[in-house]
Amino acid sequence: MNPVWLDDPHFPTALGDLLLAGTVGRDHLRRAAALAATAAQGAPAHAQAQWRQRQALLLAAALEEDPLYGPTAQALVALLPALPPGSFDPGFAALAATLASRFTVPESTAYFERLTAAGDEARLSRFLDNEIRTGRHALFWLHVALRRAVLVRDFDQAGSLAGCVLTGELAPLRAKVAGDLALLAGDRPAALTHYQAVAATAPWPAGLFRLGLATLALGDAALARDQLSALVRAMPEHVSAQLALADLVSGRSRAVSRLPGSLAVALYTFNKAADLDRTLASLFASDQNMCDGATQVFVLDNASGDATPAVVAAWVERLGRERLVSIRLPVNIGAPAARNWLAADARTQSADFMAYLDDDVDLPPDWLGRLAAAAAAYPEAGVWGCQVADARNPAIAQGVDGMLTPPPSGGDGLHIGDLHAQGFNFMGFSHMRPCLTVMGCCHLFRRDRLARADGFDIRYSPSQYDDVDHDLRLVLAGTPPVYQGHLTVAHRRPAPALAPQSPQQLAAAQANRHKLVAKHADHLAELVQRQRTVAANDLRQKRLEMGAAGLLAEVPTRPDQPKGR
Repeated sequence: MNPVWLDDPHFPTALGDLLLAGTVGRDHLRRAAALAATAAQGAPAHAQAQWRQRQALLLAAALEEDPLYGPTAQALVALLPALPPGSFDPGFAALAATLASRFTVPESTAYFERLTAAGDEARLSRFLDNEIRTGRHALFWLHVALRRAVLVRDFDQAGSLAGCVLTGELAPLRAKVAGDLALLAGDRPAALTHYQAVAATAPWPAGLFRLGLATLALGDAALARDQLSALVRAMPEHVSAQLALADLVSGRSRAVSRLPGSLAVALYTFNKAADLDRTLASLFASDQNMCDGATQVFVLDNASGDATPAVVAAWVERLGRERLVSIRLPVNIGAPAARNWLAADARTQSADFMAYLDDDVDLPPDWLGRLAAAAAAYPEAGVWGCQVADARNPAIAQGVDGMLTPPPSGGDGLHIGDLHAQGFNFMGFSHMRPCLTVMGCCHLFRRDRLARADGFDIRYSPSQYDDVDHDLRLVLAGTPPVYQGHLTVAHRRPAPALAPQSPQQLAAAQANRHKLVAKHADHLAELVQRQRTVAANDLRQKRLEMGAAGLLAEVPTRPDQPKGR
């Protein structure tokens, strides 16, 4: 198998773009596997075995993402006879075959859907418990129940239900599910123990990505390096593992730095007094000394009718006008105009850097040092952003490194991948790299580059997609965003999985997305090419770092050598 697939001129472009976006997300990986299957059909006879092996590894990675999803196991088991003998461990092959045969879909889910629509949680729980313990479609309903349990963080109930079904031949799957639940619950030692049990009884092809992540989270960098490097050597297409390993080797995963200049921190708010108070508390409790110059905070009140003016006044009295500047407008001008107003204020224009924060975020103490580390690693970026987690349920990622992916059939060309929304957050986005867009609730700009970017487009008022549009223009200007996945900021606005949007909110978001698509339709090919080039070159550079550390079996192509992509 050619390890440096991104330099193979015959490698399918669409598949390469999917891989560069990341190798997590069940449906994302299943789609990549389908493209590998198509490539196998059109490949010369001598290359078909390599493509089938690639397809199988991608399906195995998809099964790691969602280990109870029967259709993935069924697709993988159907492919096994076409692989050379011994390609997969017999324990894993037997586990996949058992899951494939036992996972059946009920003829109707109408009753469950009626209970869901009615919001009758008690009857829903009783129904699922009965179906899991006594029904013919126990694996199907367990899959449904585990997702619901994680959404409400009832990990004890999830483990109890899994124990009812995952016995006998499915016992290694019980260990895998237990590891996943422990990781989401924050019990990393238990997660590691369960993943090690899986590796001992039914080792996953290429290894478990989450095993390396759990090991790293527990502080055993040497063992995590061995685990991740083994995975990367066995599956060179696993981009997410390469990104995690490269940051571990280089020290980026631990780095904090200082901003080389002064900083203006800008917030805008409307009728969220309690949220704003909590956000300011986390901001002023954080380490603002990670800046060589002065730090000044600006709060723009968009004509709030609640207690917001009193909250801001109390903070000004506590800190002084030198540290906190209050701006109150007579009307609500919306998010993009508020951003522009703050950027145009003469007092912010004297700063070297400007950070925008939403009024409902919880900042960790080292947020500024982490963003400064990203600025030091990628000084050419147009903006530096971070990972955003749901404050109520950190198992839900709200924002990661947004990347364009080939659109699904029937979709428009501007398709930003939703890998993080295809499951829960198992730390698979803890890396630093250039991307297409970062979530705008906590991001950092060089003041001079922000001034040259023509501001935030007020056609996206009152909010949504103005930050995405701004990021796309940064990409077109040759200064793409950089994602700092080693910084996680908690966002108190609930994710749609916890609080579905109202019809009005959905309509407004859809309208703004149409504006975004129409505005950038003529630039789409350029955006795709720029992202592809930047992401591939970044990965090449990181493969050089891993190669220099002796972690790759081959010497990767240097960034200045001819490339196939």
